[in-house]
Amino acid sequence: MPEVDDVLAGRYELEEVIASGGMATVWRARDQVLARIVAVKILHPHLASDEAFLERFRREAIAAAGLTHPHVVAVYDTGEAEEADSRCHYIVMEHCGGGTLADLLRTTGPFEAARVAGVGTTICDALSYAHERSIVHRDVKPANVLGGDDGLLKVGDFGIAKAISAGGDITTTGKIMGTVAYISPEYATDQELDARSDIYSLGIVLYELAVGRPPFQESTSIATAMRHIKDAPQPLRNIRAGIPRSLESVVMTALEKDPDKRFQSAADMATALASVASRGERTPPTVVRRTNHEDSPSSFRAESRWIIPVLGLIIGAVLLAAIAAWVIDDDPRAPERSRRGSGSGSGAVVALKVDPPSDFDPYADGTEDSSGLAAVVDGDATTMWKTDTYQEPLSFYKPGVGVLFDLGSSRSVVQVAIETPDQDLDVEVLAGDDRPSTDTDLDSVSAASFSGEHVFDVYSTARYWLVWITDLPGGQGGVASLGEVTFLGP
Repeated sequence: MPEVDDVLAGRYELEEVIASGGMATVWRARDQVLARIVAVKILHPHLASDEAFLERFRREAIAAAGLTHPHVVAVYDTGEAEEADSRCHYIVMEHCGGGTLADLLRTTGPFEAARVAGVGTTICDALSYAHERSIVHRDVKPANVLGGDDGLLKVGDFGIAKAISAGGDITTTGKIMGTVAYISPEYATDQELDARSDIYSLGIVLYELAVGRPPFQESTSIATAMRHIKDAPQPLRNIRAGIPRSLESVVMTALEKDPDKRFQSAADMATALASVASRGERTPPTVVRRTNHEDSPSSFRAESRWIIPVLGLIIGAVLLAAIAAWVIDDDPRAPERSRRGSGSGSGAVVALKVDPPSDFDPYADGTEDSSGLAAVVDGDATTMWKTDTYQEPLSFYKPGVGVLFDLGSSRSVVQVAIETPDQDLDVEVLAGDDRPSTDTDLDSVSAASFSGEHVFDVYSTARYWLVWITDLPGGQGGVASLGEVTFLGP
């Protein structure tokens, strides 16, 4: 095995091991001819003894060396050298000293939505460039996305996975160990792969960046592969509250089992992600459960998302019980409202008097319907405000449209009751003390998909409140309607 200070091919002086995997060991080395730092990937002996593999390896390495793109790790050289009583096969690549995306995720935990979209767009650019040249990566994963010395993200190991996977199944010894979490269903069933397989793998990567773990993690490679084949992943928002629907839609489209239902090119996926990134949508901080005094964000667990709602229910029950004895309602609708809730507790609350709201459509083309807004606070659920008519799902045009309420000053609100005749309307309630320019200027306090009537438990103090419609009835095109919005507080 090579050692520190060894010089490969009379040129590459090995300085230190920077990574090791099932296929190879990667060294930081100095190119003595060009006086620069490079990365040298040296194949493990069990692969170097397979002549059929070595031929595929050389062919794929040469193809990868033809990729010249700012977000692709450059391949400089490939060859073999004498090492003791054996021959050492290697690839020389651009040195990326910024670590890997996997390292960054372990350090920081799940990313904000805009950052996920930005990283995804960068990877899509690299994949699109390779796909146009008939090169499918086949092993897109966080460990193969590196931070370059120039500060740019770069995708590495293009084409190498094809060499190592050809002629065998994913469970064979030596075949892409440790990356089954990112393979596509067609890869798992040994079908012919095309660019859409990379799109699925990228969807897995973005899923992990958004929630802290890939969707399928079983105790064996076989079990994980079977879940890629048979099971749909949980929606992102079921695991980490507050993830924008626009990001969830992109990721879940990439993760369709049927390649024909995914994005048909990396360029198409990049366009969708760029739209998410341009909105600057924020994701609430992740609650991280740590065990055995671990400090790594990788210890994030999906079940931690229940902690805040449970605490909210307890606090809400105590609050409502405390004010029940002394609240006096001077609004004729309040006695009925005070008995309504969504199961989080009981007690009397007051319907707050509010002025007619304004429409809120920061992503619009100026044609959103602003008439009839007084109907949502007139005490009559049969009068209503309606959005414009959309031919496609709302997310096709923008992240949402809504109604903005100004309570005049920062006021405590326990619940927001909304009545609508629509079926399966998706609504998010946001709040803040400063007048917003976009929905991202406010904090998300509650969200639900419902029809008829729903009471949002919010327990927040703010001046500006936004009822934000994020999806039209049934997730299709059409019109959304609001019949009545009531703010309930102490």
